[in-house]
Amino acid sequence: MKYLYQDSVELSVQRDYVKDLEKLLGVIGDACPKENAVISAKKELENIDRARDQRTSRLKAFESNLGAQLNTMIADDDADILDACKEAITETCSLCVRQQTKKLDAQFDSRIKDLRDLIKRDSENIRKIFETFLEFGVYNATRRQSLISNGGSALCGEFSSDMDVLSFVYELRFKEPVSVKELVGSFSIPAWSTSGLFHKENVLKMLDMSNHHLVSVECTNKNIFTKFEDKKGSDAVRIEMGRATKDYSILYGINEPVDITKDKTISKEIDDASVMGLMHAVIDYVENTENRATSTLKTITFNDMDVIGHSMAYDTLKIILAEYGKIAKKCIEHGVAKTELIIKIESADGTRTEKYIPISTIGECFDRIGERGAGLAAAFGLPALEGAE
Repeated sequence: MKYLYQDSVELSVQRDYVKDLEKLLGVIGDACPKENAVISAKKELENIDRARDQRTSRLKAFESNLGAQLNTMIADDDADILDACKEAITETCSLCVRQQTKKLDAQFDSRIKDLRDLIKRDSENIRKIFETFLEFGVYNATRRQSLISNGGSALCGEFSSDMDVLSFVYELRFKEPVSVKELVGSFSIPAWSTSGLFHKENVLKMLDMSNHHLVSVECTNKNIFTKFEDKKGSDAVRIEMGRATKDYSILYGINEPVDITKDKTISKEIDDASVMGLMHAVIDYVENTENRATSTLKTITFNDMDVIGHSMAYDTLKIILAEYGKIAKKCIEHGVAKTELIIKIESADGTRTEKYIPISTIGECFDRIGERGAGLAAAFGLPALEGAE
């Protein structure tokens, strides 16, 4: 697929922008009210703690003041007569203070439990809402997938991404091990081998890698590094490729891998298209959510602070929306309509279809958020888009 503006200029981000924006608006509509509820609950907890401390302190002050008054009332010459009364009054007061403190705790504890349950539940829901979106929905972020297969098991590892002050990490685990054959079918590379019964000599042979398994992947915005091994782990091939330049190198061997792409005799026999096809198949495989057993958002931080724990979803969304707003502005610049954001999607056979989202729909989403919606709209640049109508 190729993604274009209305005048057929390619989008800077080759994604279905309209689909992603609709998902982002859904995240906003779901997450922001929950975060508002969490923030309100936290403020109420602070007020409860303050009120309980004040009332408990008042009880303790009463008990202390009563003791001081009793000491003042009892003179030294009648202490032996009134000490018993003083002790009885003091004991009764202490008992009453304990009872009242316990009563206060009971009054507050039920509400505190409800608020803490709400905070825990809605915070987890916010994490799940972000989990379904962040990995593929954040534009212009650095991306890194670090995956490994141990002992023939399925790939597992982490996906991490950073953008400005925003950072998040997913834990990934795939369903099954994957072989070269499952990725691209038949695949071979040329390599030197020894031949001859009496006189050994080097000959160029094709190494069939079809049954090699993918055992590690390191994939970033710029490069992809892969390693394939046979079932016994006695034969390994590493392939490294620049995603933009398409330059690649192939290292063959276990202990002292040799860069066979530097050998002019071998390099002439390498099928460039097959190598690049394999690497792109690896990228497609690790980014296809259908291949995963689990994909769990481990951490999301804003300025190194936990977004969920510190109720910073709003700040996070502003950062993401700013990138979406840049493309929205380009949609208006490269389009005819001023009330809609329109993109074209070109399929492999050259067929083009248009997708759009009304600017009014975006504004309605922000309006439903309440006071904070204005800040999100400003981050997106909505006032400028509406002013262009």
